[in-house]
Amino acid sequence: MLATTETAQELGVDDVWHIGVTSDAVASVLVTNPDGDTVGATVGDPYAWSLTVDAPGRWVASVTSSEGAIHFTANITAVVDAAGFPNLVDLRGADPDREDPDDLGYLGDNSWTDDEIQDALDAEAAAQRSACRVPATYPADLRQALLRRVARNLALRKLPLMVLRGDSQSGDTLPPARDAEVRRFEASHRKLIAG
Repeated sequence: MLATTETAQELGVDDVWHIGVTSDAVASVLVTNPDGDTVGATVGDPYAWSLTVDAPGRWVASVTSSEGAIHFTANITAVVDAAGFPNLVDLRGADPDREDPDDLGYLGDNSWTDDEIQDALDAEAAAQRSACRVPATYPADLRQALLRRVARNLALRKLPLMVLRGDSQSGDTLPPARDAEVRRFEASHRKLIAG
């Protein structure tokens, strides 16, 4: 038995997941959703199935026949609307007075104003869109990269000359031009520029 579709796929909520095999024996499929419940798939022919994935998370399908088994996975990401996109509350926390130490947001305790944080968020979101293919299903890695981009943007504002003052032993240093974590999170989404 051989798979005729990818055994690992990245899909969005409400996409159709296609599962296919070739086999000399009759095959059957068992699909498990992220909650651990088994769900039915529509039979296209004796060796092809499809179903609409309606919840985010990791879906697993096992196709079995007397020839063995093949396992398929689909990682389903929810489509992120404007309310789910990183925003001011994610960065500074929901408590505008910053009195609750458990609700400081991604930036932690800081002295940045809401306008400064929003300005950095707008600029970095635009920079991310310029550098990356940003799908409607905004994934967790791009979200983390954007939050880190904003934190870096704000931190570098305190270094107008881009020089970290050292001591007599180490001397002055320059911070790296690009953040390694942002590059790592955005690597699979980077636009390829040819020419």
